[in-house]
Amino acid sequence: MSSKKHTLEETIGYQFKDRELYNQAVTHSSCFNEKRDTKRSDNEKLEFLGDAILNTVISIILYKRCHGRDEGFLSNARSSLVKRETLTAIAKDIRLDQHMSYGNGDATVPEESKVLSNMMEALIGAVYLDSGIRSASKVIRKLFSAYFTEEKLTEKNPKNILQELSQKKWGMLPRYKFPRKTKGGFAVVVFVGNEYKARGTGKSKKEAEQTAARTLLELLAELEGEEPTPR
Repeated sequence: MSSKKHTLEETIGYQFKDRELYNQAVTHSSCFNEKRDTKRSDNEKLEFLGDAILNTVISIILYKRCHGRDEGFLSNARSSLVKRETLTAIAKDIRLDQHMSYGNGDATVPEESKVLSNMMEALIGAVYLDSGIRSASKVIRKLFSAYFTEEKLTEKNPKNILQELSQKKWGMLPRYKFPRKTKGGFAVVVFVGNEYKARGTGKSKKEAEQTAARTLLELLAELEGEEPTPR
């Protein structure tokens, strides 16, 4: 085992007992795809598990910490903490890209891709399988501690921002349509009037809607100088 990978364990505050499980967590599925390896990577399964564990643990922490806050606040706070951008930021904080295997070994992780956030979830899933929910909770608390700020917890999600913008400028609500299954989860299209729309994908319908809203907000920002009026 390389010293690099041992350093990652020190950073997250957890030492793996099952070294193969650790290797699966830090080896992206693209390694097998590019090498045409017949062996199947379990990284994506760990990612699926880690996503569920992360949402559960963050929900419990918020419930215990945020006394007197309603369900709407808790839901928004959780979305802000577990969203791709937050996971990517934490992955960069711990320099995860320097400890993981990606592509053929020479490729660099795309800056704006989902790779780092997905690998964070895989790492959390691996910790859970290695030692259970208590160890996974300890790692999550350590990695997310700097993000439990009032500013972060009250950060509005893209759906809320798009709704407020659409109502203020055009007196209408965004419409989310055509949820359908994809290989990675779901795809959704959001409309403002009949003119402006954007597509989003995600592991869940909610995540797909958030992605679609974010994409449409970016489009509307580009068109801001043109004073668009949806019909």
